[in-house]
Amino acid sequence: MFFLPPVSDIGDPGFGQIIGMSATLSNISELAGFLRAYVYSTSFRPVELHEFVRIEQNMWKINSGGELEHNAVLPANRLSKADPDGLCQLLIGVIPRRSVLIFCPTKKSCESVATMVARCVPEDVRKRKIDERKKVLESMKEDCEGLISSALENTILAGVAYHHSGLTHEERKHIEAAYSDGIICVVCATSTLAAGVNMPARRVIIKAPLVGCAPLGKAQYMQMVGRAGRAGFDQKGDSITIVRPGLEERQFRSMIASPMISCSSGLARLEYLTAFIVDLVTLKIVNSLDSLCEALTHTLLHAQIGYAAVRNVAMEAIAKLKEDGLLVEDDEAILSSSQLGSATFAANLSPLEAQRLSVDLTSSLNNGLVFSSHFHLLFTIAPYDAACPVDWNLFHDLYTALSESEKKLLSSYGIPECVILQHIVKRKQLEAGEPAMRLYIGLLLQEIWKQQPHAVVADKFGVDRGWLQSTLQNAIAQAAAVAKFSEKIPSLWPLRLLLPELVQRLSDCVVVELIPLMAIDCVKRGRARQLYAAGYKNVAKVAKASYKDLLRDIPNLSRFNAIRMVNSAKAILRDQVDEKMEELDAMGVEFSEIEQRVKGTS
Repeated sequence: MFFLPPVSDIGDPGFGQIIGMSATLSNISELAGFLRAYVYSTSFRPVELHEFVRIEQNMWKINSGGELEHNAVLPANRLSKADPDGLCQLLIGVIPRRSVLIFCPTKKSCESVATMVARCVPEDVRKRKIDERKKVLESMKEDCEGLISSALENTILAGVAYHHSGLTHEERKHIEAAYSDGIICVVCATSTLAAGVNMPARRVIIKAPLVGCAPLGKAQYMQMVGRAGRAGFDQKGDSITIVRPGLEERQFRSMIASPMISCSSGLARLEYLTAFIVDLVTLKIVNSLDSLCEALTHTLLHAQIGYAAVRNVAMEAIAKLKEDGLLVEDDEAILSSSQLGSATFAANLSPLEAQRLSVDLTSSLNNGLVFSSHFHLLFTIAPYDAACPVDWNLFHDLYTALSESEKKLLSSYGIPECVILQHIVKRKQLEAGEPAMRLYIGLLLQEIWKQQPHAVVADKFGVDRGWLQSTLQNAIAQAAAVAKFSEKIPSLWPLRLLLPELVQRLSDCVVVELIPLMAIDCVKRGRARQLYAAGYKNVAKVAKASYKDLLRDIPNLSRFNAIRMVNSAKAILRDQVDEKMEELDAMGVEFSEIEQRVKGTS
């Protein structure tokens, strides 16, 4: 999707507005009516795309009507023991000079397929650009505290990689860059890659028409095959979907022949409509049922269900918000935001999230804050939507290591030690948002707070590093939201004072002494530790060093990054000196006077 003109020019009456989108929606005319726009549609594609289906050794071509036409019979699969789906057979003639994306149903499948392909690719493909691949691994290790999966390392050396949410953000970025540069020619990915990352390919292979255990949807399929043959990257493209005969084949044929999905308004869901109304009332855009209904006539919801139905759902939503204490209505039926409603808007929370958060925070403060450690605050900011498999033995060990005051506090939340023991015996499956699950996430965050490397924490808790990184980011966002929420609720003033520092420390997750070093370009937690251990304990020492000094003292550091680090440190020092000079000038102190005093003491 794209928008023209740029946002800065939208208000200019000389410009029209253009919205461009791919043909994955069936109700374009309905959207056009809502936007009061004209529709121009075309089937033109700059790069021709051919869609194929492989059923056993038969290749079928999908025609414009969504029907399968027999195209060819493939030769026997000589690698059937190692590669029963015949994936490597479909790479011949494409790699290494062109790229291939293989979509797999699960993260585990991505890794196993990438490992298999890396073992089976010809020797000339393995040796091609081997030096560049080693440099990619060195850069990846720099950003990942020197630790990456051995399976990922082995596949990259062969020109293959896997890409899914279990990888860290840094690992994914390195893989995407190496793929774009042609250093990696095969990437095995989950369906999320099709929607969120621009990685075009000559050929797209869908290992199975599944997402997890569910059948592949039409929109998902179109996004996947749309990665093949992108304009500006290749002259042609094709896709091959591997389908098993029987039920899977029938489901795939039905999906291909089905119409595109339609776009419906999110405001049809009460939770989204109530959040929208809180925003409108808090911003004083509307202040009554009539003004709200007038505002809603400009939404897609109104275009789809009509005014009468919109008024009914608006009345239901207002009644719900009044009942929950987010809106108040005076004798003249004028609506205004309550204290809770204003806090909900400030923290950018949904009404449901705000209510749950308000109850938990109030209960927490009523039971008293535990200042012997940061665990109480870490438990408070544990995301409600985070969940992972629980190692109950580890859970019990970490729980018993808590202080008595912390255990007493947790007992007030309904999770005393006897409950933990019951869970260990029963091996209960915890759901996201349960107090015991939030406690487990809080214990995980505590390990990160103790400066444990992410890779070590991920291995200890048996979770993916990508999931850990995402959960940490969500916890930081939750902490920031709680801080904003607390600003609007006077009774929550302790959290308003305590959480900003927690957010900063948790964002860095490093020893306090390392934080200034992390302001330098190319320096993250692992590199900051290396600098500190090598004697570069502050920004000034890095600025005084030459890039050759850094190359000598810091392992796995490239010349390019060493130069950037030195230049960045010098720039930081200059900025700090300028700030201090401005402060002294504001105090009326002359620079010449400072020079004389310095000379007098030397």
